Amino acid sequence: MHAVAPGANVNFVASASCNDSDFLDALNKIVDKKLANIVSNSWSSIGENEDPDLLQAYQQVFFQGALQGVGFYFSTGDDGDDSTVSDDHQPEINFPASDPLVTAVGGTSLAVTKSNGYGGETGWSTFSTTLTNGQWATPLAGTISGAAGGGTSKVFTQPWYQQGVVPGSISKKYSSTPARTIPDIAAVADANTGFRVGETQTFLDGSVKYAEYRIGGTSLSAPLTAGIMALADQVSGRPHGFVNPALYKLAGTGALHDVRGNLSIPAVARVNYNNSVDASAGTPRPSCVRST
Repeated sequence: MHAVAPGANVNFVASASCNDSDFLDALNKIVDKKLANIVSNSWSSIGENEDPDLLQAYQQVFFQGALQGVGFYFSTGDDGDDSTVSDDHQPEINFPASDPLVTAVGGTSLAVTKSNGYGGETGWSTFSTTLTNGQWATPLAGTISGAAGGGTSKVFTQPWYQQGVVPGSISKKYSSTPARTIPDIAAVADANTGFRVGETQTFLDGSVKYAEYRIGGTSLSAPLTAGIMALADQVSGRPHGFVNPALYKLAGTGALHDVRGNLSIPAVARVNYNNSVDASAGTPRPSCVRST
């Protein structure tokens, strides 16, 4: 967030655990004390199989936040349609990102020109394959290693702001009644086109030193979007709060890039470390990582 909005005041509110009751306590604290106008969340459950009372409790927090001008941003997850991680191996979308009163942030692969201009985007899904005896072990695309979450809700009907914007081929995937679909907006999440970050770390040999590495995932795109909205609040001189109705009014205009289809982004050929730190434990065969 600070990379995008270095002047923003950031409060860190931690949940006591990963239990829903503690997450609700943390979110309620933000709303009750009005600790922020923009709340970035990089957590979720796989699927929407939640207790109805729990869904109602979250709804109350998000509704109260919308009334007070607080915008909640949730990452959509890094497992694509969740079919490889859900219990029944069926497509799912994650909650709370699927809640109609939050802004669900998906992920893209972002191309940048030589002059640091906008080179285009495609939905993020990364596949990798290994080079063996001069041949790729698996024809591209290979094995998926991460993809932005998204899809159609099995719990929430279509909110008013998506009407006339989201095509029926998506919103009516499970029923003739249109349903909530996500993401609402997306930003760069592909680690191969993402951010380089640096921090002081403890290494395998016990040494403590500064080092840099690349990061990605919708846990990158969600705070980046929160930072962008902080800038928007600063420029307008007021909080935008629950921003989804405004976002969907911008559909089809030049204010947003409509990410459709595939962008021809070259693959990344690299040699990784076996220990993920350095070459002391050797290196595997070169890998080709391709976003498609």
